Amino acid sequence: MAAAHEGKTAVVVVTAEFESLAHTMAANAGRVGLRVHVLPYPLESRPEADVRAIAKEHWSALLATLGAGT
Repeated sequence: MAAAHEGKTAVVVVTAEFESLAHTMAANAGRVGLRVHVLPYPLESRPEADVRAIAKEHWSALLATLGAGT
């Protein structure tokens, strides 16, 4: 939230379990439009190879949301 308040491009990355909470916290901080990128839940119980594959799958979309190229 600090980056968003400073006018910096920001995206919150959460797992699906916390998506609603992220939107609520952003709204409570006056940042209703804060972009939220959602990863699958859970991550901590998945094998490392699966987590790396999920990260690779989501990386381009996250960069695009930030306005960066891949």
